[in-house]
Amino acid sequence: MNGASFIGCALMILLLLPVLVLHWEGRVVTDRLYGAIALGGVGFAALFHGAAGAMLAVGVGLACLLLLSSGVAAISLFWRLRLLTGGHIKLIAAGATWLSAGGALLMLALAVGLFVVVAAILRVRKAIDPRPDMAGIAAIALLSAQLMT
Repeated sequence: MNGASFIGCALMILLLLPVLVLHWEGRVVTDRLYGAIALGGVGFAALFHGAAGAMLAVGVGLACLLLLSSGVAAISLFWRLRLLTGGHIKLIAAGATWLSAGGALLMLALAVGLFVVVAAILRVRKAIDPRPDMAGIAAIALLSAQLMT
């Protein structure tokens, strides 16, 4: 990871903080914040990789959005479970613009793995709210994937 990647990672953290704080406060996160994260990823890719990098970032973000939306819709139809909200899906898809295709797959795998582990822990502890904090899990998975790639 070079210096420019660390600067990008710091910028991504600054863009993620308002989303996480608003989510933890129980307030509505506007689509503008998700858009700022996505535009930051596309802009950073354009700055360092040109138009091809920007198009790849847009493609990765859209692919992640379509994959998560269809997966959550299928799970909702077949098992009547609501695992993710639209905000969670938008957060993960916007974060995917900061990563390559392999990084986005790594992020999705980390998010699913962390979700299952946290859900199991909450179930064993018999927590009052058994739903894991997916916004925090998504942010951790995104930052981990960013640092690993």
